[in-house]
Amino acid sequence: MGNYCKEKILMLVAGGTGGHIYPSFSLINKMKNYSFVIVTDQRGKVYYEKHFGKKSLNVKIFTHKVTSPSNKKLILKIFSLFQILISLLKSLLIIVFQKPNIVIGFGGYPTVGPILAAKICNIPSIIHEQNAIIGRANKLLSKVSNKLALSFADTKNIEDISNIIFNGNPVRHEFEEIGNIDYMKSISKKPFTILIFGGSLGSSYFSKQLTSIICTLPNEIKKEIKIIQQTREEELETVRNNYRKHQIEAEISSFFQNIYEKFKFANLIITRSGGSTVAEILASCRPAIFVPLPNSFDNHQFENAKFFETKNCGWVFDQINNNKSDFQKLIKDIFKNPKKLIIVNRNIRKLSKALSKLRNNKTPSEFLSDFILKMTNNQKMESKDLC
Repeated sequence: MGNYCKEKILMLVAGGTGGHIYPSFSLINKMKNYSFVIVTDQRGKVYYEKHFGKKSLNVKIFTHKVTSPSNKKLILKIFSLFQILISLLKSLLIIVFQKPNIVIGFGGYPTVGPILAAKICNIPSIIHEQNAIIGRANKLLSKVSNKLALSFADTKNIEDISNIIFNGNPVRHEFEEIGNIDYMKSISKKPFTILIFGGSLGSSYFSKQLTSIICTLPNEIKKEIKIIQQTREEELETVRNNYRKHQIEAEISSFFQNIYEKFKFANLIITRSGGSTVAEILASCRPAIFVPLPNSFDNHQFENAKFFETKNCGWVFDQINNNKSDFQKLIKDIFKNPKKLIIVNRNIRKLSKALSKLRNNKTPSEFLSDFILKMTNNQKMESKDLC
């Protein structure tokens, strides 16, 4: 008989931002029968340690320091390539000793070394792209990985369509449950609740300019609204005092641990448009104004937001080319015409159902976990002496 692995091992690699990390959490929650090997950077290690600290799962976490080689300075570019080489060597050792059945990359340059190592060791690999335009690291790795899993069916800059699957972006099941709530009933409740957050670390633009816009709304609107806002720690008291001064009901925090709890009460969400955020909007079917981060790589946040706007599933505000009065006008128009929110909610729901059909009516987490299971089973049949 061949030598089979009794325990399946999933190797996950991701850069250290929430946009890369959160989809991997959703996948982990669906694959509890696996052991996990994590490769990330120091920022990502903090995320994973918090996540696994509450779960009784078998996991090993390795950190690699890798910076972007896109830097214009030649010396920094060379140093980054050296870091990737070291990461590759470390990844080869990890694969030799940990013997993963499959490697899944969720983007960011820390994924480069491990995915290349998987290719060298003939370990199957999947690259997951969260955005509407493929990232630079993922574009490179899509040429060596077995499959490229897309969050957007029409992702831009894809060079080879022969190895792609449409997966969607995994989110926590709580967002999917919110999507099943009757939005018509929630919008009839008072006060009119606006949830504002700028990604996992907040946004100074939201704390300053957007807070100022809301505080200068007409009094009849300010009396009817409640603000739930995530802001940076150093701007917390300033934002809180501004709302208090203008007699606006507000709940302000530097971080909402379970932000889906806030989604439940939100009539309108104002947020950035990173991959994880737009996936949460799609799953929860909550109307949103997207404010793309102006300096995002390859302008991917703008592409993510435009995907929603062109389907009448939300609004896009350009903080560079539009002014404060434009934003205030948009908020007033939405507040005075709640039917627009209902239309957007219905459109997102239709879009969500249409995309779900492409996954055989499975959630992104379910579809990806099933696909991984098939790949690992096939790998067992093809290579009995893998371990």
